[in-house]
Amino acid sequence: MENSGKVLITGATGKVGGALLDNLGNADIDLWALARGESKAQSLEGRGVEAVLGDFLEPETLGPALEGVSTVFLLTPIHPEQISQATNVIEAIKESGSDPHVVRLSVHQASHDAPTRISRQHAEIEDRLVSSGLPYTLLRPQSFMQNTLMAAPTVAVEGRIYQPMKDGRLGMIDARDIGEVAAKVLTEEGHEDKTYTLTGPAAISFHDVADALSEVLGKKVDYVSIPRKRRRKPCLAGASRSGWRMLLMSTRRPTARATATGRPTTPSGSRATPPPPTRSSPVTSSGCSAGMIRNPVDRS
Repeated sequence: MENSGKVLITGATGKVGGALLDNLGNADIDLWALARGESKAQSLEGRGVEAVLGDFLEPETLGPALEGVSTVFLLTPIHPEQISQATNVIEAIKESGSDPHVVRLSVHQASHDAPTRISRQHAEIEDRLVSSGLPYTLLRPQSFMQNTLMAAPTVAVEGRIYQPMKDGRLGMIDARDIGEVAAKVLTEEGHEDKTYTLTGPAAISFHDVADALSEVLGKKVDYVSIPRKRRRKPCLAGASRSGWRMLLMSTRRPTARATATGRPTTPSGSRATPPPPTRSSPVTSSGCSAGMIRNPVDRS
């Protein structure tokens, strides 16, 4: 039996959240989205989604948004206070008394012993959700294919991708695939208390990415492996300054620790099998948008 109750989406204006809304458009549910401000609320309502105002760091604003909710998609942004943000939502859900199913967007290999701060944050949030007693599903995606757009400026100017990855491989996944899987988990039964590791259809290297871009762009693109300390800053579009600073600090040393040795990071299995997305191309997706790389946005 499918869920036909009230579903609240957080992070609805981001890549995954937007893809999730696209996949929920025809679902027989009462769809709502949490918005931090009026402009985002208007943007969501323009898509035909009911918006309710709330702020992760202002717990008193979360209760009204959770009234009558049967399912919550919990996505928090890269932020120094991400644990507090997620915890406030979890506590507000518990106080609502409705015990909704919480689908949490985590990260691949979330662990208290992880080399990155972001992965450790997600591990702590996972623990708090699991121990809350609420029905949950954890989604752990690998690296987003869309993150390859961080190389757009150097691809456009130099025809090169710089990454400290050597010949390592990643199970990169399109954010649209994550949204599609999340929509299935939110609207179908049988996914409670499970953890799904989400990857693309193949473990690929940046050599593969460069080859795909060469074909799409009609010009030679080379991948240049560099020492971790020389990693170039990515394009900072779409994230807060504090969030990207945190991301860069947390990944500067350990980003490629596993892949630099040539070991693939795509897991051999997960605790459960997620519902499959329909997209199949491992490289040529919106993550390698030819138009955006040919004409990168000038943010100077």
